[in-house]
Amino acid sequence: MFQIFKRKSLIAKLLLVAFTFAVSIGAGSSTPFTPNTSPSLLIIGDSITWGSDYFAKAQKLVAGDGQWANVVVDGQYSRRVAFPTPNTSIRMSGVKSYLKLKAAGLNPDAVIVALGSNDVAMESKIEVYEKIIRDLMDTIGNVPVTWLTVNRRDTKTIAARSVIFNNVLIKLTAEYPNLVLSDWYSVINSNLKLMAWDKVHLTPTGYTVRAKSYQSSAREIYERYWIATLPTTTTTAVTTTTTTVAPVVPAVTTTLPIETTTLATTTTIATTTTLAATTTIAATTTTVKPIP
Repeated sequence: MFQIFKRKSLIAKLLLVAFTFAVSIGAGSSTPFTPNTSPSLLIIGDSITWGSDYFAKAQKLVAGDGQWANVVVDGQYSRRVAFPTPNTSIRMSGVKSYLKLKAAGLNPDAVIVALGSNDVAMESKIEVYEKIIRDLMDTIGNVPVTWLTVNRRDTKTIAARSVIFNNVLIKLTAEYPNLVLSDWYSVINSNLKLMAWDKVHLTPTGYTVRAKSYQSSAREIYERYWIATLPTTTTTAVTTTTTTVAPVVPAVTTTLPIETTTLATTTTIATTTTLAATTTIAATTTTVKPIP
């Protein structure tokens, strides 16, 4: 009985190893979206991002908050940030994958970047890290970006490169004001059991924690998106000109009354007519009173 149990346990472990290996070399997906719809959030990453959606339903978790019209989780195995030299690959580059999604009608209003784990395995120079990060940031443009720091521990050398890569990210936040970091490195350091046997990928519990970190970042980045879309108030200085006008005083015309006095005129007309008899006609006196 013990041998049967032991055999089943071994088979289960082998299946887990085989599945993890399959994730690391052959997994990739991009959730559907409605083209030309806003606001849209893109979470772009590698196989760890793919596992976060496969195991922990990261897309449904973030979309459940109801803030974004589109929540696209695009994870691809072995995907790098970019290539320091020209490369025709699409699925292996965050830059080229972003451009492909744009061409399909996705216009992200904010982006969560979960890339770098494969770059620290391939590259070691600081100037290369700077170049590829700038390449993706310039491709994304002036929208809010949250970038998860890297913690890959499969070798001591790669673990050290993870720290260097994260320091470059910190440095470039000064160059890109729209860039904010999410400290995934510290999350792993505080609980190494979240990592799978290969020290690159995560356990199912680890993927759940990762999915919740996407949800937390999505809520924070939505606030930045919302603030960035507020209308701008422009204050225009108004110049006031004061003109002093001398008061116009109307001319005062004073007409003095002219007093007209008509004196009474007495006219005496004496008429003498000699008839058979002498008749005297009294003169009539007419007095004209002055008009007041």
